[in-house]
Amino acid sequence: MSKEAKVLIGILTLVVAGMVGLFIMANGADKPADSTKADASALVRSDSHKTGSGKVQVVEFSDYQCPACGNTYPVLKKLLADYNDKITMVYRNFPLVQLHKNAMAGAEAAEAAGSQGKYWQMHDKLFETQSEWSTLADPSDKFAEYATGLSIDGAKIKDAIKNQTYKARIDQDIADGTTLQVDSTPTIYIDGKKLAAHDYDTLKAAVDAALKK
Repeated sequence: MSKEAKVLIGILTLVVAGMVGLFIMANGADKPADSTKADASALVRSDSHKTGSGKVQVVEFSDYQCPACGNTYPVLKKLLADYNDKITMVYRNFPLVQLHKNAMAGAEAAEAAGSQGKYWQMHDKLFETQSEWSTLADPSDKFAEYATGLSIDGAKIKDAIKNQTYKARIDQDIADGTTLQVDSTPTIYIDGKKLAAHDYDTLKAAVDAALKK
């Protein structure tokens, strides 16, 4: 074999090896960075707010004033409607108070409504009207107005916001989220696995995969 042929073969070998390496790296990049399950004790507590009755658990760490959470709300609402008997939806408070000045008030309002048996009704109302109250200097009166429309005692809503009645409960949610390294909202887990995207097709695929296990 000539010297030129040996050099050519050597070059081709290096090229092929490089292409194989790039292929492996590219395929690895498509895989989730972390497929391990989250700590169940931090993910959901016995008194966490739940709706639905299914075996697959959908947990959201969220902020009532967060625009991205507001955009994700109808997606999760549709998922719950489509899989109501197959999933259990769990809401955990994670107000980003440094960014959203009314987020804590929203969490207090929802918790106060929950004490009157209407947590999810207020949860839905806050997201559906997010643009109305997000920029208010003090959303208390607006939240009391929503409460009245939901047959909830508006005075108790205002009192909870003023006195931070449910701060310990909200802080526990925040602490659990911090333990799980939640650093943005919404952060969603399906059966303990953190999702990288929150569009309907991604959530549906994750739920379908969990149902097959």
